Amino acid sequence: MKLQSLIIVFILLTLGAWGAMASDNGEESRMDVSAFENPQRPAALFDHDTHNENAELEDCAICHHVWENGQVVEDESSEDSPCSECHGLVPGPENAMSLSNAFHTQCRTCHIDTGKGPLLCGQCHKKQ
Repeated sequence: MKLQSLIIVFILLTLGAWGAMASDNGEESRMDVSAFENPQRPAALFDHDTHNENAELEDCAICHHVWENGQVVEDESSEDSPCSECHGLVPGPENAMSLSNAFHTQCRTCHIDTGKGPLLCGQCHKKQ
């Protein structure tokens, strides 16, 4: 169950490199969804620093994980790489989970497990 929680937290905080997607000054910003050709909803709003503070997350690798041989590599972070580097628009031989499913599984599962955070589409994907 710990591995599943790590995967979920990772997806929660990633849609590409979070540093490029969310501001570092505590402002809510839109996630970079440029990998998606025709998004069905607006990009999710996300305040990286506030989220991590509220969730008491200090280890970047919890969300920005690195996989090797089907296992999470402990104490190694992928925070400088976009999620789309490993997760494609559709599942493939190198990425068992699509980019969209990776984000949604990570975010929603962590929110369900902790009993905190939004669960419905419109709670994250808000119109401007």
